[in-house]
Amino acid sequence: MASIIAAIIVAALTIKKSKASPTNDPRPCVQLEVPVSIDTTAIKWLQPKVDNNIEAVDWVRFQTTRTSPNTTESAIGQITIKKTFKINGQLCVPPKGSKSSILQIATHGGGFDKRYWDAEIKPKEYSYVQAALAEGYSIFTYDRLGTGLSSKPDAYTDMQLNIHVEILRALTALARSGKLISASKRLSGSKDAQLTAYQPSKIVHVGHSIGSITSVGLITHYPAESDGLIATGFLHTNIPIPGLNVGSWGFEFARQSNPVLFKDHGSGYLVSGTKYNIQLNFLRAGSFEPEVLDYAFKIRQPIAVSEFKSILTAFGPDFGKFEGPVQLVIGENDYGVCGGDCNGTYSLDEIKQIYASAKDVAVHVQPGTGHGLTLSTNATAGYKVSFEFLRKNGL
Repeated sequence: MASIIAAIIVAALTIKKSKASPTNDPRPCVQLEVPVSIDTTAIKWLQPKVDNNIEAVDWVRFQTTRTSPNTTESAIGQITIKKTFKINGQLCVPPKGSKSSILQIATHGGGFDKRYWDAEIKPKEYSYVQAALAEGYSIFTYDRLGTGLSSKPDAYTDMQLNIHVEILRALTALARSGKLISASKRLSGSKDAQLTAYQPSKIVHVGHSIGSITSVGLITHYPAESDGLIATGFLHTNIPIPGLNVGSWGFEFARQSNPVLFKDHGSGYLVSGTKYNIQLNFLRAGSFEPEVLDYAFKIRQPIAVSEFKSILTAFGPDFGKFEGPVQLVIGENDYGVCGGDCNGTYSLDEIKQIYASAKDVAVHVQPGTGHGLTLSTNATAGYKVSFEFLRKNGL
């Protein structure tokens, strides 16, 4: 099992400063600020400080040098995290949705905020939120800690994957109890009584990249708290893990890269310096529109140094206890996860063994697509495959 977990592959990446959706948004959505209290432990990591662009390059060099301590060896102590963070989110409940009692909670990956799921450019072609609503589902998207309008805590201590898991668990518990809106500060959006009182009957967790790692972390620590998993930009592979090589990101110190957009991001927050770094990590030539690349760069978001260091801390002790359906969705040409070609890099039989108790296990390889599945021209085709998988499994 240890060798399989060591072979877990993923890739991180995602975007800029999130604006709450405008108050005249005609969709049945509400913008929330959710207080989430965390009481857990995290790891103190051996790694250089990053307070300027020169130090950003030095951090990348340290992280990728073959003789630097690896993730396990660079753990040099434990720290207690007992804090309340503000998480910005959007809850959408279609009033006549055929599956509105099923809530999807979508967690974005590194390099973006929740707009990864809800593109403002050509939403009919790219927005996962719009596609889910059209299918009849309710959906909650949120800015992960350190991104968008959520809290920007210490990049070395607070921004770790096991903390992301605990935040997702808390959001899930609030949603399942029907108290997500009542426990939050309503920022804008619909005041429909049905939405305010919304309590789902089932919850499906949807993730992308680091968001998929977070969602897998949830079902492997707390398997009873999810009814289904769609993990995109994530695959258990049989090859080395190029996604942990951060050299392709073109990292700069976020506050120096753009002092206006990233003024709230302090020491240890990195961001891709050019749109071509985003292209390399997220997109494949021939499967994206140049205007979408420009949009992706516009909404890019920083990622904290300890998110990379702590990736393996997300996973719980046993993948085999989750009983819901599991679908892994990967772009055929995902650069970070599969080195640009995912064909032949995984065994479905071995993945079924990993999720031994799951109701159903499937892998979908989206043709001609990179890591940024929602940014690709065939995005909606992939959504349909996932919706069909859920429908087949009663979700």
